[in-house]
Amino acid sequence: MTSPTRTAREYPTIGSHGAPLDMSCRFIPSSYPTEHGMMRRMIENIRWALLGTGRHPEMRIAPAMTAASNASLRGVWTRDRDRAAAFAGRHGAEIAYRSLDEALADVAVDAVFVATPNNLHAEHTIRALLAGKHVLVEKPMAVSAVEARAMVAAAREADRILGVGYHMRHHAVLAEAARIVLSGEVGEPIYATASFVLHSFAPPSMPNSPWKSDPAAMGGGGALMGMGVHVVDLLRTLIGREIRAVTAMSDGQRDERPLDRLAQVCFEFDGGVEAHFVCSGRYPFARNDAVIYCASGRVLAKDSVDMNPGHGSLEVMTPTSDGHAVRFVEAPVANHFTVEIEAFGNAVASGQRFRADGTDGLRAVEATDAIIASLWQAKRMEVERRDA
Repeated sequence: MTSPTRTAREYPTIGSHGAPLDMSCRFIPSSYPTEHGMMRRMIENIRWALLGTGRHPEMRIAPAMTAASNASLRGVWTRDRDRAAAFAGRHGAEIAYRSLDEALADVAVDAVFVATPNNLHAEHTIRALLAGKHVLVEKPMAVSAVEARAMVAAAREADRILGVGYHMRHHAVLAEAARIVLSGEVGEPIYATASFVLHSFAPPSMPNSPWKSDPAAMGGGGALMGMGVHVVDLLRTLIGREIRAVTAMSDGQRDERPLDRLAQVCFEFDGGVEAHFVCSGRYPFARNDAVIYCASGRVLAKDSVDMNPGHGSLEVMTPTSDGHAVRFVEAPVANHFTVEIEAFGNAVASGQRFRADGTDGLRAVEATDAIIASLWQAKRMEVERRDA
């Protein structure tokens, strides 16, 4: 059985040198169908190929794959094979691939984690999908909505799962906050605010990759693409509605400083809900909280909007006849990167929807496109939402 072939014209030009990707590749699915029509073998352990060996894969993704109950790290690829081999040795991977083609041709690989520079996410994701692999791509999903739509279309054509690495969706405190709001327990949401500020410097032995200072590789945003895109998705999740328009300001997005280190964004959601967030790495002692103000109460997720696992708490305040009541909600705080890897593996094995799928990623990229336009043009921008 083979997949139908799109012509290159039906995809955007997103090859690594500006050339259209070769869309003629075919894949041979595995042995049995699921309820969603995907053809795959019955698997309990997902074997991963990891593309990229930077600071984030080193500190969080590879350790999460090691810790996950249903995952193993089959192989690693980066352009420097010696670096890939050293990474593989540190994290117990079986193979350091000599090329991306070799990685994608490995029949022992079930899923690919894309952690390459932002402007390569679309190319690497589409190639992996059309090679028959399920893909979990690091945020931002892509550097433009055009690319993101092509990724969603490729996943649909290949009949493979496409997920996006929005790890906060797997944070127990934030997930419970969203459940409470969306259940209507505290009434309709009216306004939400969140902060994601990292005040840290890369250890000398593990510097940030040079591409993180390259506006083209980053996709036009600094703190916005590093942290802000997480909050874009988080606010969509907490409010349960789509973003209609944005107004943004930052200390960047100008000729002399194209990348921001501090950005603030105001959102207008469908139904009249409003929200605001700030992202930065410039100042210490930030309160990385998320607060949702609703018609009949307030939901406060404390110390939860962060990269670091293992902390966070949830407080729900509601009015009473003589004042207010505060309820502290227990939510077990596990390593949300490990939970993310396990959840993706469960989606692959069962055919069920992953919590942050390609359409979620597309909606966030559409909003980010509008944010960057707002920053450069200093005006309110409507979000252009369009399905792949």
